[in-house]
Amino acid sequence: MQYRLLTLDIDGTLRPGGESVVPRENVEAVCAVQKAGVKVAIATGRCRMGIPPKMLGRIRPDYWICAAGAQVLDKAGTVLSTRTMTNEQMYALVDFFEDYEYMLGFNFDDGPYVYVNYELQHQREVQLGGVVYAIDGEDQDRHLENMPFSAFGRMPHEAVEEFQKRYGYLGLRFLFYGDDDGCDILTPDQDKALGLESICAASGIDPAEVVSVGDGSNDRDILARAGLGVCVQGGDELAMQAADRSCPPAAECGVAQLCREVWPEAFSHEKH
Repeated sequence: MQYRLLTLDIDGTLRPGGESVVPRENVEAVCAVQKAGVKVAIATGRCRMGIPPKMLGRIRPDYWICAAGAQVLDKAGTVLSTRTMTNEQMYALVDFFEDYEYMLGFNFDDGPYVYVNYELQHQREVQLGGVVYAIDGEDQDRHLENMPFSAFGRMPHEAVEEFQKRYGYLGLRFLFYGDDDGCDILTPDQDKALGLESICAASGIDPAEVVSVGDGSNDRDILARAGLGVCVQGGDELAMQAADRSCPPAAECGVAQLCREVWPEAFSHEKH
């Protein structure tokens, strides 16, 4: 099988936790594969404008699957598909997170806005040494322009049960980043796999010709849908179960190792 499209999660896949940019080895390998004719898509829970330009280095994706599949664009910025939260879903989240003073943010087309407890998110980004990209949205009026694609927050895992008791009819899903208290909050019809379908329809690439790499619970369906689903070692258990195989962790530049294995012709020019 000749794979024609490579989709890559960022955090924990391309970029190790605690590092602000993608390691050079991963950048060079992805660029080499792309130069050899393979299309590249970034598939992330971040919204498009929540990805600082320097984070990806020289990687220039052909497609973007952002906000966990709710915002899908080509390299020119043309929208291929989009989904947004409803007023009721958004207001339920704001009410609940304000009650407990948990941090809550929303992904909009111009970036991520933190509606509740912005200072907590700001401090956390600074402590992790990353780029501070979240926008202070505590005036809570950004959604009056247009609705967000998705939400993100920080809360105890057990708090989800209380939320679902009150608002379970809304169908919102809380996907945590492993044992961390951070999570993506997605609507029922929001998934990276649906974003992949939009790209395949636009490009004429069959999902069987796709390699997808990820590490989180929001990568489960795209890993299952791709012709070759690859979970980073140490990734979420659901993602690992959905994948066909694994690759080394981000700290060991597993993406670069995978690229060399799947597309050796892209590196044939290298001197040994």
